Amino acid sequence: MDIEELITIAQKAGLTKSQANVYVALIREDELTPAQMAELSGESRENCYSIAKRLVELNLAEKTNSRKTTYRAMNPSALQTLAENRRRIVQRNEVFVKQNMDSLMQLFYANSEMPGAHTIEGIDGIKEVYNDMLHANDDIYLLRTEFDKKLGTGEEGFLLNFRTKRAENGITTYALTPDYPEARKYAQDGTDEKMRFDRVFMPSDAYTGNVEIDVYGNKVAMIAFGETEMATVISSPSIADAMRQIIKMLRDYYRLTYPQEEKK
Repeated sequence: MDIEELITIAQKAGLTKSQANVYVALIREDELTPAQMAELSGESRENCYSIAKRLVELNLAEKTNSRKTTYRAMNPSALQTLAENRRRIVQRNEVFVKQNMDSLMQLFYANSEMPGAHTIEGIDGIKEVYNDMLHANDDIYLLRTEFDKKLGTGEEGFLLNFRTKRAENGITTYALTPDYPEARKYAQDGTDEKMRFDRVFMPSDAYTGNVEIDVYGNKVAMIAFGETEMATVISSPSIADAMRQIIKMLRDYYRLTYPQEEKK
């Protein structure tokens, strides 16, 4: 393996090009002064002093006790440790950016008409969107589908926990839902009121799609259940406002044209 390949390995582990040059020079020789490092690596003498100090901090070099200040290379296994630490830092940064991206997105779209969209696949992705609704802490306008059963509605179900937290956060949901027995039960036994769920019924065959639509803040979430489990979230004040108006109009229409009290 030639010198350039060795330098590349050191760089991949996390060293700068200058640090890698000096470290490989140390590996090739027994001991070097900063002046000798400069001669072999092509770096300036002043830079080699700071590079040698950094290599000592990374356990890649040690300062020797001789009449002249010299350095020698330590075991290259320290490069693996450096690479592993670098990977952990990148992973932590990725998590941090992901957790805080919403604030940047909100600021961007609050001052821009340019819509943005991202799609998340799978049940875990859908749950992530529901958690985003809780984080937004804004009222929700909902077009409901009956295909969300995979998330569970029992005592340990994700949906029940989501609805409970949603109500605890003071979020009101203005919903348009198909007319089915379970929904009627919730409307009559006080569950809807407890959950801050303002429900308007529509005929059970009026909307049979497997996609739920949620409008919250400056976002529109289209959540697909069934064979395709995914969620697409559009971030745009104008699109969110348009979809909110559409759901409001549909709620007003069905409130007037479809019986909201259960037929006897």
